[in-house]
Amino acid sequence: MTFSILELENGNRSLEFDETDLPVLEAFLHSNFKDMEIQKRIIHSDIVLADTRLMFYNDWWGDPCLISLDEKGALLLDSIFIRLSAGEK
Repeated sequence: MTFSILELENGNRSLEFDETDLPVLEAFLHSNFKDMEIQKRIIHSDIVLADTRLMFYNDWWGDPCLISLDEKGALLLDSIFIRLSAGEK
C-alpha cells in the first residue's frame, strides 16, 4: 500500500495511489466519513465528504487520484494521507 500526496501549483493537493490500493481507500473513506456522497460524472466522480468536494480520477492513462478543489479539501487530503500512511483503516 503506497500513497503519496502532491502539492499542485494552485495550492490544492492530489492524493496519488495505485489502482490496487483503491479498495483500501474506499474502505477507509466509508468507515471514517458516514456522510460521503459520490456523484458520477463523465470523466471523473465528485466525492463530497466533510462538507467539501474532491474529484476522483481513475482513467486508462495513469494511476487514480483524489484532487482537492480548495484549501479545506487540501487539508482534508493531507489528513487522509497521514492516516493511511500510518496504516489506519
